[in-house]
Amino acid sequence: MIILETIIPVFVLIALGYILKRTGLFTDDGISVIKKLCCNVFLPVLAFDTLIHGSYSKDSLLLIGLELFMLFAAFGLGFLFKPMFDEKVRGYVPYAMTTYEGGLFGWALISIVVGKENLYYIVSMDIFSGVFVFTIMATGLKLLSGEKMTRKEITVSVCTNPVVLATILGFTGAALGLGEIIDNSAWCGVYTKLTNFFTQPMSPLILLCIGSGLVFDWNVLKKGLKLAGLRYAVQVVLCAIVLFVISRTMGLNDILLKSLLIYFFVPTSFVLNMYANEKETVEFTSSSLSLEILISLLIFTIIIVVV
Repeated sequence: MIILETIIPVFVLIALGYILKRTGLFTDDGISVIKKLCCNVFLPVLAFDTLIHGSYSKDSLLLIGLELFMLFAAFGLGFLFKPMFDEKVRGYVPYAMTTYEGGLFGWALISIVVGKENLYYIVSMDIFSGVFVFTIMATGLKLLSGEKMTRKEITVSVCTNPVVLATILGFTGAALGLGEIIDNSAWCGVYTKLTNFFTQPMSPLILLCIGSGLVFDWNVLKKGLKLAGLRYAVQVVLCAIVLFVISRTMGLNDILLKSLLIYFFVPTSFVLNMYANEKETVEFTSSSLSLEILISLLIFTIIIVVV
C-alpha cells in the first residue's frame, strides 16, 4: 500500500498536466511562468535549505568528481554515435547523451522517495550538471541554431543563475554552521514554515508541467527512439561504474542508492530543445525528451517496488 501511495499521486499529477494542456486550461505561457517560478524561486530555496542542513566530507568531493566523470564521459561517447543519425540532427546527439534534468524533474522524484531533507547528496552534485548546461551545452546548442554566445554572456548566465547562487550560499552557510544556528534560534519555527511554503508546491507543479509536455504521436516519438535508447544504454554502463566505485570507497547507504538510481536515469536537460528552430530538430529533441520522461518514470516505479 505504501508503494501505491507513492506512485499513484505522481502519475495522477502527470496525467492531469497532460489533460490540462490538451483542454487548453494549461497554455504555453502559463507553463513557462510555472517553470520560471520553480527555477527562480522554489528550487533556490530548496537548494539553500537542503545544503545548510547537510553534512559534508571527502565523500562529498568524491560524489562531485563522479558527477563530472558522468557528464564528460557521456558527452564524449555522444560524438561516437553522431554518424548513426541524419546529418540535420546529429549535432544534438552529444548534448542529448549528457547532463541531468535535476531541478525540473529529478529533485521532485527523489524528494518523494527519500524526503527533501535528504536531497543534499544530489543537490551538491547536480549543481555541476547545471554549470555544464549553462556553459558547454548552451553554447553548443546556440551555435547549432546559428546563434553566437560571447564569454561575457556565458559568465553572466552562470553567475546570475538563482540555483547556482543559492548553492554557493548553501555551501557557505553549511561551512559556518548556519543550519544548526537557525534550528537552535527562536526564529526556527518561522524559518521552517517559510521554507515549507516555498518548497511544498514544487513537486506537484513540476509534475503537472512534465505531463503537459508529453508527446504520444508515434510519428514523432519514433524519431527520438534511437536517441533515447542510446542515452539509457550509456547511463546504465556509467551508473554501474559509479556505484562500483562508491561501494568500494565511501559505501552505499539506502538513501544514497535510491537517490543515485533515480538521478542518473532522469532525462537530459530540458534546455535541449529550447534552441531547436527547425521542424525536424524540434520533433527530434521533443520526442527524445518525451520518451526519456516516460522511461524515467518507469525506472522510478521499479526502484520504489524493488529497492
